[in-house]
Amino acid sequence: MSGLSVRKYDYIDALRGLAIALVVLVHASQQVKPLSQWLQQFMDEGARGVQLFYIASAVTLCMSWAARRATDLHPVRDFYLRRVFRIAPMFYLAIILFLLLNGTHASYFAPNGISWWFVPMTALFLHGLHPETINSVVPGGWSVAVEMTFYLVFPLLMRVRHMGWLLLLLVASLWLQQYNATLSALVFQYEERQKYLIDGFTFFNFIGQFPVFVLGLITYRLLPACAAFGWKGWTLMGGLFLLLLVEFCYPRQAFVEHHVVAGALFALFTLLLSAYPGRWLVNRVTVWLGKLSFSMYLVHIAVLKVLSLWGVGAWFGDGNLKSLCFFVLVLALTAGLSWLTYQRVEKPGIALGRRLIERLESTARPAPQGQESTR
Repeated sequence: MSGLSVRKYDYIDALRGLAIALVVLVHASQQVKPLSQWLQQFMDEGARGVQLFYIASAVTLCMSWAARRATDLHPVRDFYLRRVFRIAPMFYLAIILFLLLNGTHASYFAPNGISWWFVPMTALFLHGLHPETINSVVPGGWSVAVEMTFYLVFPLLMRVRHMGWLLLLLVASLWLQQYNATLSALVFQYEERQKYLIDGFTFFNFIGQFPVFVLGLITYRLLPACAAFGWKGWTLMGGLFLLLLVEFCYPRQAFVEHHVVAGALFALFTLLLSAYPGRWLVNRVTVWLGKLSFSMYLVHIAVLKVLSLWGVGAWFGDGNLKSLCFFVLVLALTAGLSWLTYQRVEKPGIALGRRLIERLESTARPAPQGQESTR
């Protein structure tokens, strides 16, 4: 078999489970709104669950790369094959599903409608390169575009092993992020009423999210040190966490964007959870949701669409408890449907990719000495 059996960490799945719960929370609250301003603000911050996904993804990829690089004959090729067969089957199903649900008419992210070339761009995971494709064919698909772009540069980033260079990369990514809007406005020209597409594109694209992935790489490098932390180390980490939490709750005009501050908070949270995986966060429910999280990310928007068409949100009406109950309903329905897609779409896709890698690896390995074929 190609590669080592990669050790599974429950706290990583729990992080994904918490991330998808946050994402469902924010979208459910947009359909059934709470009355409390504080609760609305809290639910709105569920959007930061995507940054938690990115931290967990970067850490997991680093673990996988470290485990397999010694045995895979072609680690880069095998890495890309694993990623494509992990993502593509469910994402292609989502493309078909949302084209059937939403059609090709004009929408917020595609004010001129979905042109024919939007679909192949999305299928090739290139939709993150254009403001009108990044989030139109598959609602929420922007994060998949960003993730796939990260996969593209990941093997190169694995050559950066020294913490000092990673910190320099973080500063460089934050600096580049400051020019993201200017560069996007130069490349893409829109009339005044559609310039909001540039604002969205600036946040959604890879440049806008790359610092969070770098924080994930730094988190992975710090994981071994966490095991040796004494009370001084954890006191320092706790103080840094509180400072970031204040900045997150009371954001100011600063060099670091709000969602990057969230990424830094999640990075510290990941380090803490790796050392102290408490049962109230790392349990059967969060781990199970984490395993289903990719399907859930794509499915929950379709669930909300169908519930809206059926008028279910109107049955609830607005209210704090009603909003939370609607969130639980959406989460439960999404998890149930995602269990089916995980079993029938994701797992077969992963297995197919594994078999392909094993075949390629077996044909590339030299025959044992004395068993070479003769002409």
